[in-house]
Amino acid sequence: MSETKVIKILYIVFFISILSLESNAQVTLGVQGGGNLSKMDFSYNPEYKYTKVNYTEGFIGGLVIQFLAEKHTGIEAEFNYAQKGWVEMDTTFGNNLKSRNKLDYVELPILTHINMGAGNFRGLFNLGPYIGYALNRRYTVTDENTGSSESHEYIFNKDSDNRIDFGLLVGFGFEYRFSFGKIATEARYSIGLGDLDKNKGSQAEVSQFRVLGVLLRYSVPLNAKAKESKKDQK
Repeated sequence: MSETKVIKILYIVFFISILSLESNAQVTLGVQGGGNLSKMDFSYNPEYKYTKVNYTEGFIGGLVIQFLAEKHTGIEAEFNYAQKGWVEMDTTFGNNLKSRNKLDYVELPILTHINMGAGNFRGLFNLGPYIGYALNRRYTVTDENTGSSESHEYIFNKDSDNRIDFGLLVGFGFEYRFSFGKIATEARYSIGLGDLDKNKGSQAEVSQFRVLGVLLRYSVPLNAKAKESKKDQK
């Protein structure tokens, strides 16, 4: 499936989520941004004990639509741009090579949202699946012995690479409600359930992302029901 088709599908699913909202729901639309730390979990390959895999930093941000059919529970749909990757230290056969891998994804999480407490200041909890598509991939290899490095654009191979990623994420945080909207901060952790590498003989039998993220979000009400909810102290 081409990159354009996958992105169109993610857009369609996101906007169907918007259009299918119940008319009596509290609806807000927002933007969010933040940073993440990601790494690849390579499993079940005994040769990988000679290679150290570390986290690398990246950006995450996008659009958020939230609707609460009940006072404290509802659905949150997001359309995000997310940078993921990992750092490897390859010490096999006397090497001392540092490889930094970076991938840019478009992601669509569909989450169960719960806000806890009363008044303007509340806790929040998000849980649910996500699906993403890799737009590109690049890597930089540095020889730690000499200090020389080379950067390359990775060319995806449909027979050996999975560009579609999916998994589960959980998030905890707080939100504060104003008369003109609400601000929220959230820490989340996502576990990839897909497999980046189809070729099991090259690195590992399992290659899945583990991502820690922190987000700051600002949302505004889209309907009268959402505006009225800001006055609700229960």
